[in-house]
Order: sequence, then C-alpha cells, then structure tokens
Amino acid sequence: MHSLISIFKHLVNLIFPQTCIRCGVAGVPLCKDCITKLPQAREAEHSFITAIFDYRDPSVRQAIWQFKYRNARKVAESFGEKLYEELLGDLGDSLHISKNESFLLIPIPLHKKRLQERGYNQSELLAREILKYDTEGIFELTSHALIRTRATNAQAKKEKRAARLENLRGAFSANPELVCKKNIILIDDVTTTGATLAEARKVLLKAGARSVRALTVAH
Repeated sequence: MHSLISIFKHLVNLIFPQTCIRCGVAGVPLCKDCITKLPQAREAEHSFITAIFDYRDPSVRQAIWQFKYRNARKVAESFGEKLYEELLGDLGDSLHISKNESFLLIPIPLHKKRLQERGYNQSELLAREILKYDTEGIFELTSHALIRTRATNAQAKKEKRAARLENLRGAFSANPELVCKKNIILIDDVTTTGATLAEARKVLLKAGARSVRALTVAH
C-alpha cells in the first residue's frame, strides 16, 4: 500500500511539476535566488544550536510543511548548499584543530511508527544533501548512532519548560561505540523550543561524545 502511495505521489509530481514557493520558477520548491532573500533566523534558545532561516516567514514555513507532510523531498536539495556553508562557518577554527578527524552528522531520528507513515526522515535527507557538497570528506553520516525509543508529542512553544522536558525524557538512546570521542553535528529541519535537540545532545554526551552541536534549517 505504501509503495502505491509513493508511485501516485511521483506521478503527481510529473504531471504537476514543483515550482518555487516565492517566485514560481519551475523545477524547485525554492530557487537559489529566493533562498538568498529569506530572512535569517532569530537566535536560538541554546547556544549549541545554529538555525539559518526565520520560521515565521511564510515561504520558509510552507517549504518545511511541504517537506514534512507532502512528500516534497526536493526541499532538501534547495537547502543543502546553504546548510553546508553555514556548517563550515559555524565550525570555523574547529576544522583546523580537528583536521585529522571527521565530524559526525546525526539526523534527529523519527520513531519507527512515524517513519513508516512518512516513508522518509526529512532530517536524514538534509544530512545527505550536506554530504554532496563535502568534497574534502570533513563530514560522515550515520543514521544508527541515535535512536528514537518512543514516540513523543509535538513540542509547543507555549508549554512550560518542565512539561517539554518531561515529554522527551527517555525518548532517545545512543550507541556508545559509534559516538564515543566523536565531534557530532545534530541535523534537524526546525527547532522551536530547542528541547528535542537538547535531549538528544544530553544522551549523546552521556554516551561519550566529545562535543555536540546542532544545525537546523529554521527557527
């Protein structure tokens, strides 16, 4: 059944080609010219998180919504280069200090039930797009180092901090063999309160990671 749905969505994309959300040019959900005009993100609540675009912008919000709920996987292609450039700038001198070591990209995982429903993890697609620009082999991707052990409710800005943290408590587990002494970059599409990334970071550090940062498309 899932494969039939995927085939149908593919046929729809062929008949009704993707067009840029902002300017209407055919072929991409967001063209390079429009991406340069998107507003920058506000500062995230946690210093270890870097976000690129402002989620309050209608174009950003619509692109993310299509990406997560309308099988618009090409959105990842639109953001890949910008994520890569932002990541290099954010790491700065760390690239020289750790020049003999790779940085581990870890997408925020979906619970297996949600992954089955959606058919893909949007955060993993973003990480794979980053790798396309990584000609120097600075980054390495693993999708198995961090696992979502239970489903959680969507995070809401209006919720109290204690409630958000309780919702995520025990939601992740990390493989120490894969993360121990590694410099890790968490990848996600959107951060709102930062609670999800903070919980994932805590689990990874407890498993022995040397450092954990996070990069998201929007905040």
